[in-house]
Amino acid sequence: MSQVRLLIVDTHPIIEEGLELLFEEYPDLNIVATAGDGLEGLEKLRQFQVDVVLLEMVLPEVGGVETIRLYLDEKPELPILVYSGQHDESTVFRALKAGAKGYILKTAPLSELIEGIHKVYSGDYALSPSLNPAIIEFYIEHRDRGFDPLADYETLTEREKQVFRLLANGQQTREVADILCISPKTVAKHRIAIKKKLSLTNAAEMAQYAIRLGILSVDSPQTGQQTM
Repeated sequence: MSQVRLLIVDTHPIIEEGLELLFEEYPDLNIVATAGDGLEGLEKLRQFQVDVVLLEMVLPEVGGVETIRLYLDEKPELPILVYSGQHDESTVFRALKAGAKGYILKTAPLSELIEGIHKVYSGDYALSPSLNPAIIEFYIEHRDRGFDPLADYETLTEREKQVFRLLANGQQTREVADILCISPKTVAKHRIAIKKKLSLTNAAEMAQYAIRLGILSVDSPQTGQQTM
């Protein structure tokens, strides 16, 4: 049985140690090296024969996105599978845009991680089912167009992103205020800023924008009847 040689890059030793223990039951998986940050991982990548990299997005010195780019500069065909607790859509998209072949959450069962490793090793994409698959579809659709479809969205503050998600999902102003423990006036203020930054005029456009980015599922309640 051929083995998939793995490099694990994670700041938490318990993740590396835990995976080493768990993977003992999978003879086709072989952890050949581990690293505590992206630059150490680059050194290990140069030292060992690696088939797949498991990478945490939150890394010291050099962040996950730049680490992905560094590794692919070194080995352009290297399958990189992000294994992280970061689950916001912009982080997932930027990881894919940088060249990662998949994104598995640390909250996922082990079987999901194993399947993800095999998928990226085989040349496919892998995404935790709890993440919206539209993220990968949107990435594949736009990866060669030379622009960043999340650029405008990234201009929103973290609070504005929270308000945007709730409004796009059909929540009314007072409901958003209650959920976020802020006043309706503050929600209205954020709504105005969101409309301006994203060039949106009504709730229906907000919902469609969220669907296009993979932030909102097409099966989620939409806000087409709500006024902004």
